[in-house]
Amino acid sequence: MAQRLVLRQLLSLTSRTLPTQDPLALRASLAPHGSLAPHGRVFSTSSGRRSTFNVQDGNDFQDRVVKNPKPVVVDFHAQWCGPCKILGPRLEKMVAKQEGKVLMAKVDIDDHTDLAIEYEVGA
Repeated sequence: MAQRLVLRQLLSLTSRTLPTQDPLALRASLAPHGSLAPHGRVFSTSSGRRSTFNVQDGNDFQDRVVKNPKPVVVDFHAQWCGPCKILGPRLEKMVAKQEGKVLMAKVDIDDHTDLAIEYEVGA
């Protein structure tokens, strides 16, 4: 419950409003070079827009989480953990709504036991 409250407070710090515009003008401004993809869809292959990432090792955790200027929600999880399977996608969805203002790092505690111990992750 406390984690949910902290997450809500963190996410409330960012603005969720888009500038009021005509929907067609908004789509055109999102399309590269002013052109729309077929059926009016906009596609992006930029990995820079990803808000969720997997931590590879301790150095990666330091570089991408601890030293990151943006707020980072860290999801310590395990493949066998039932509650983790329920909470993980919900966290990802909430972070994705922030459009890059908040990032999410996923740490598998079976692969990175040292990080779990260092940050006192428990049940």
